[in-house]
Amino acid sequence: MQQEVHSLLDADQSSGDFLETSLFEVSLMILMDNSTKSFDTHSAADDPTDKLVGTTIDGRYRIERELGHGGVGAVYLARALKLHDKRVVVKVLLEESLRNEWVVRKFQQEKEALARVDHPGVVGILDTGDLSDGQPYIVMQYVEGMVLRDAVRAKPEGMELDHVATIIKQIGEALGAVHEKKIYHRDLKPENIMLQDLGCGNQQVKIVDFGIAKIKESIVAPSTITGAVTAGTIIYMSPEQLRGDKITAASDIYSFGVIAYEMVTGRRPFNPDTVAQLSDMQREGVRVKPTDMRPRLPGEAQAIILKSLDFDPRARYQAASEFGDALARALKNEERSPRLYPTELGLPPTQLDPKPQAVDQPTKTLVQASGPLGVASQDKPIPSPLPIEPEIQKRQWPKLTTALVLVVVLIGGYLLVAKRQWFFGSGAGPTTTGSVAERSFAYSLTVQKMRDGQPYQEPFESSGQEIFESGYKFRLNLSSPQPGYLYVFNEGADEKAGMSFTIIYPTPATNKGSARLEANQVMQTNWNKFAGRAGTEEFWIVWSASSISEMEAARDAAFRNPEGALTDAAMISTVKDFFTRHSDPKLETKKDRMKQQTYVRGSGDLLVKLVELEHR
Repeated sequence: MQQEVHSLLDADQSSGDFLETSLFEVSLMILMDNSTKSFDTHSAADDPTDKLVGTTIDGRYRIERELGHGGVGAVYLARALKLHDKRVVVKVLLEESLRNEWVVRKFQQEKEALARVDHPGVVGILDTGDLSDGQPYIVMQYVEGMVLRDAVRAKPEGMELDHVATIIKQIGEALGAVHEKKIYHRDLKPENIMLQDLGCGNQQVKIVDFGIAKIKESIVAPSTITGAVTAGTIIYMSPEQLRGDKITAASDIYSFGVIAYEMVTGRRPFNPDTVAQLSDMQREGVRVKPTDMRPRLPGEAQAIILKSLDFDPRARYQAASEFGDALARALKNEERSPRLYPTELGLPPTQLDPKPQAVDQPTKTLVQASGPLGVASQDKPIPSPLPIEPEIQKRQWPKLTTALVLVVVLIGGYLLVAKRQWFFGSGAGPTTTGSVAERSFAYSLTVQKMRDGQPYQEPFESSGQEIFESGYKFRLNLSSPQPGYLYVFNEGADEKAGMSFTIIYPTPATNKGSARLEANQVMQTNWNKFAGRAGTEEFWIVWSASSISEMEAARDAAFRNPEGALTDAAMISTVKDFFTRHSDPKLETKKDRMKQQTYVRGSGDLLVKLVELEHR
């Protein structure tokens, strides 16, 4: 078979769409000795199934016309006579396909797959049966709308991001429902995704064509050998699918990622000439990033798409709904227009997003690695304008006017003196006695992917929202417009003590071991690594106007341990109690996805912020 495929490729230089053709249909043609040089030479007039047009199946379904034809079967538009001529789709297995036991089995499994999944994002099965000559058929829901391929072609520079977000979210939900039933589609592509028109500009995704789906624990064929068969459309295949290796949900998610890339850019991430070239490209990773073709695409959205296209299936998203939700949020959030508000951060006020509920609380292990101190540049804070005084309503009593004006003057004078740090930022000088101090800082991550213990690709900046992989290295970057003292600890779990703390900053190798930072000084920690079981790493950031005795004592104790960990139970208890007493969940937090930074602001001389980073 391999020799025959190579022979066909060498003989037919005009088959430019070979990689976009279902490998299942190509293989079937070879097996049936169909030696045509083009995969689109089918003539409807030569096919025996054309005799179905104009006939009625089982006295119930009147066939009107053919909708499509492949190497396995034909699809027709029909009317359900017993359902008031409701339009339906009838898929019939070709007569010559009955000679191939594997093809017949897959047709039966397609019926099983559609029957297992009951989801609005998956085309519904209505009926099944056999023609008089033994050809099996499936009756399915007719989808009024368009194929996703047509929507992509209509926007060669990339579809509208809001529209992409809506479609991506629906695909993720539908594909997730399919995977929950232990079904893997194996041929996910824009041609197999319909956009049903619901009216009023609304659309519903419908995943179709489960003809080569892999079904675990199949009732129809419990001893099926389909897991060893390579099937699908080559250009959308995952690396493991292309090799004929084990198929999992991550394989469909890879195909999903190719579709997402194509929707936002108008082109696919890889455009090879041969299967071997595609395999090499997949291993090397995506060279042309989505933002290279669409600069205004959110950086977070790009990172999510590239994660889905990772060569290693373990490094991709493992749940289709998780990938769809994450990408949809990134696309929608980035499209919102920023607004300025009066603070040195120059960012809009926002409510802190609700904290997602953790599935479990795994053991957290953070291994610290030594490395040189690096300094990154940061934009200067944007000065904020003075607030506008509300207009005083005119009064009818002249004597009260003077009094009201005096009150306004007094209040305005007090605000300008007592609250000037709020209006002008830290550069306005110290606040007057009795005023509430205002402190803020910004932090980000520099992340280095790792493969087999070696750096993989270039480091990237992150605001901390991504889900990272175990083994990745990272640095924490932090700066503030005010001077102060910074302490950062990683909280983990210890088998004996039940809790542990490892100092991240300061360390003997960073800032000479001092917690003191000057205004606008950029701090960057040593390289650290995500290790241990998947879960959420917790980091406590303490930013204070003055040194803190408890933190200084903890720093000195951690310095006595080569790994920077606190080992004394009493010290661990003291540190934990400090974090509990001073942490403020009401701190204003804003993530700037353009700069990949997170900004934190609060009142008082002390800010204690819990930062959570997820990794697999």
